[in-house]
Amino acid sequence: MEELATLKTEYIVLPGWESDITGITDYEKLPKNCKVYIETVEELINIPITWVGTGPDRSHTIMKPITK
Repeated sequence: MEELATLKTEYIVLPGWESDITGITDYEKLPKNCKVYIETVEELINIPITWVGTGPDRSHTIMKPITK
């Protein structure tokens, strides 16, 4: 617990996007800033993201191409 008390939180602020992505099923059709967000998370966790949900329906899912 003592070691945890010494940790500092680091925030990364990324630009958002204002367009609705509901139902998009092609990764390339996502807004640029949305893709930047996904790719930043991949870099931070060092794991490729392969599935991206874009809405409440099961068909509102993107299988993101692996680029690394």
